[in-house]
Amino acid sequence: MVSTEPDDVVTFGPFRLHGKHRRLFCGAEEVQLGGRAMEMLVTLARKKGELVHKEELYNAAWPGIFVHEANLKVTIASLRRALREYSPVEDYIRTLIGRGYWLSDQAVGGDMPSIADLPVVANTRFPELGTVIGRDAEIAELRGSIAANRLTTIVGPGGIGKTTVAVATVQLLEDEEGGLVTFIDLARAAGEEFVIPSVAAALGISSGSQDRLEAISSILARSKALLLLDTCEHVLNAAAHLCDVILANTRDVRIVATSRQALRAKREEVFWLAPLEIPPPGRTYTAEQVVLYSAPQLLVERASEKGKYTVEDGDASAVAEICRRLDGSPLAIELISSRLTVRSAPDVLEELGERFTALVGRGEEGPLRQQTLLATLEWSYALLTKSEAAVLRAISIFMGTFDMDAVVSVVVHHDLDPTIVFDAVAGLRAKSMLSVEQIAGGMRYRLLDSTRAFAGNLLEASGELSAVSEAHARLMLGIFARANVDRARLPARQWHAAYASHADDLRRAIGWALFLRGDPLLGMQLVASGIPLWHELSSSEEARRNCEHALAEFDRVGCDDRSLKLKLIVGLAAVSSYISADAEKAIRTFETAIQLSREIEDTSAECQALGALARYRLLPGNQTEVQKLLRELGRVAMRSNNRPAQWEHEFLLTELDIIHCQYPPAIARTEKLRQQLMNASEGSVSRFDLDPRIRSETAMSALTWLGSRRPGTGLSGAQIVAREALEAHHGWTLIYSYVHGVLFVLSECQEWAQAKHYSALLKDTIYRHGMPTWIPVANCYIEALDALSGVRKDPDGVMSAYDELRTGLRQIGRHVYYALLIRALYAHGHMDEGMRILDYLFEIGPQRSMVPELLRLRAVRERSVGRDEEALSTLRRASIVAEENGAWAWRIRCATDLAILLRDQMAIDDAKDVLEPVYRQFLDGFDIPDLRRARNLLTELQNFRRL
Repeated sequence: MVSTEPDDVVTFGPFRLHGKHRRLFCGAEEVQLGGRAMEMLVTLARKKGELVHKEELYNAAWPGIFVHEANLKVTIASLRRALREYSPVEDYIRTLIGRGYWLSDQAVGGDMPSIADLPVVANTRFPELGTVIGRDAEIAELRGSIAANRLTTIVGPGGIGKTTVAVATVQLLEDEEGGLVTFIDLARAAGEEFVIPSVAAALGISSGSQDRLEAISSILARSKALLLLDTCEHVLNAAAHLCDVILANTRDVRIVATSRQALRAKREEVFWLAPLEIPPPGRTYTAEQVVLYSAPQLLVERASEKGKYTVEDGDASAVAEICRRLDGSPLAIELISSRLTVRSAPDVLEELGERFTALVGRGEEGPLRQQTLLATLEWSYALLTKSEAAVLRAISIFMGTFDMDAVVSVVVHHDLDPTIVFDAVAGLRAKSMLSVEQIAGGMRYRLLDSTRAFAGNLLEASGELSAVSEAHARLMLGIFARANVDRARLPARQWHAAYASHADDLRRAIGWALFLRGDPLLGMQLVASGIPLWHELSSSEEARRNCEHALAEFDRVGCDDRSLKLKLIVGLAAVSSYISADAEKAIRTFETAIQLSREIEDTSAECQALGALARYRLLPGNQTEVQKLLRELGRVAMRSNNRPAQWEHEFLLTELDIIHCQYPPAIARTEKLRQQLMNASEGSVSRFDLDPRIRSETAMSALTWLGSRRPGTGLSGAQIVAREALEAHHGWTLIYSYVHGVLFVLSECQEWAQAKHYSALLKDTIYRHGMPTWIPVANCYIEALDALSGVRKDPDGVMSAYDELRTGLRQIGRHVYYALLIRALYAHGHMDEGMRILDYLFEIGPQRSMVPELLRLRAVRERSVGRDEEALSTLRRASIVAEENGAWAWRIRCATDLAILLRDQMAIDDAKDVLEPVYRQFLDGFDIPDLRRARNLLTELQNFRRL
């Protein structure tokens, strides 16, 4: 087959690289790469499948510049990390140690990774490093320390390069060991109480989780991970406590921290980072001699990058003295380097002047170097133009990266012409006050932590904080207004890439406008606009907290914007379907949303509210008035031609069919829905509640296994959807898929390894997204699977899981979970404990779909105590109910157990007549344990007849 791709397009795995335009895509979504990482990928792609020597990669990323091999490895690690965000368990870049790398079309990896091999976080970006200069010995020593110690703290004064050395080292380890490193920027933590939420957020755990530290420990306990806690000096106690807890509760987790002081944690190994090497005083240097020292080498390298500077013999001694005056501080050297592009080295040295000497003083080494950095920042700030200084103060408001339009927005109070702002940004870049990153083909900027803190203090002191905060909040409102429009236009992954990075800035804006009451109305509008983001991030608790606070503020200020109130109530209703422990309160919220949407004739909101209430009513313990709600939802969705609402209507009708054991119509409805979703455009299939395609595949796999004669198709479908749910990177979707189908089918088919793997992922995801309501379900599977696979034989863990389910919310109490626990207890002879659970279920009234299996389990107990006639009656009744329900999975089990009992009574023909008609109707799945057991019994019965 002839390729239809352009000549400059190279494909590998799910990726498509346009080499000429330096753009990489995964499907329709553009993958974000740094400039050097992109050049390396293009070089590798030109010789796809062949070895690319290290020298070729050096020339691609650093043309004409000598760099240490560590820079190459760090960039390769960064590239692998970016690709792994889209293909989490596969690696397309192979390493030939000592020679180079090559790009493979085939993924390197097994069929199913272990829990320890999976990334503990979906997306964590490292700060983009420049060329790492003069730190080879430190990086080598630090690697040894990390290998030997589970907690290593890199200690040194501000600006000494702790973050650079830490990031370079851990990315080398990531590249060589194949694991993932999670970068946590604690500079953004305003106080010690924000340390654990910051770590939780970096690990993808919802900021509203009830016990975030427990969630962190639980997720990391089954992972091989390396955490980099950057900038800990202002939160020492909290950081030390966090490290102590994590290390005490995990085995394969290592932590690297950076701080101006040691943490004083229990297992801490302190790594003191020295300044760059400076030339000794009292000598005259040539250009060749001075760059033998790492501090002048960095100064010359950075100056040459900015203005083609070349050190001459006449400048060499002045360059050496500048580095001595700056105490070898890398950040201070970076700031000074831009002056060498416009002034000679002797002139720059003179500029430092007496003022700099007075500021630095003659204190001890630590304080002296800290004062050196502060003095350098003040000196650099003093050299800025008025517009550059104004822009620097204003952009300190941003928590992450930002673009030029954002800069213009937050300096609006200065009434600067946009061209002046552009020039100011260019000046800040040239003076090393601002870093730039190439992301998705565009230019984005960021401030270094020290610079952001310095500029933030100036912003507050200048009296401009309120004006900039308001401009920043209005900017976020505009961004998320566009996000709401893009919901119906962009595929979910593309929408996530465009807007998820603004989460921290949205939180800051809401904090100022709503919680600090800087502008309550603006705060309420921000909350309403942020609801899709929290749905996408599965941050249900954050959405609930913000919506409730906004609604309280709405009443406090007497706001009369009913459209805004409706958005807030609908947002609250949407998350209440999953996390509400107060049924009456949740239903009042749903009903208020429905009433208000009808009053202002907002059919979209009415559909959302009706769907949320119907979903809640369908949960166990709340199944009243569902059919009336579904009729209303179907009528409104059809009248308004709302396709997502029509799909939701069909999903909920399917769930109602399943509750009533109407499996054939449920399968037909789901198949029709699958076809509609396959033919729909990506943008129209929004996943802001649940990914509808994965939801339909989940339902189909469970229905096919339980209610059809193709259980093998159901099993293979569950295995496929388990991976798709993981790769979707959407917490609510994964929880729904695993709880409502995947784990049910895998455990019933005795796929113990896969079921245990995905139950651990389920628990991690529940913790990440602050949905502790569902922890009893995860624990149920974990404990039952440990027992069924022989890991544990005592009943304590299983009975503990039973108690959690029984005392938890009624809405999670599906009786299939209890049946699994009973089988786990029976497996090791704990019949009395199993009967305790059975008696409880029959006392409260078993769910119709589970009656055949629960009767069968009762018969197992009856046989164990010699009451075979009672068991015979129970099994006949179970078989009749299973046939009436159309539950083929339960029919074959009941028929097999009944045939075994009849065989034991020597009624061989009766046994065969019971089992054979059922078994012969199955069309696939004959290797599944239930059918294999039935086939073996039929063979045994046939041999009996021959004898």
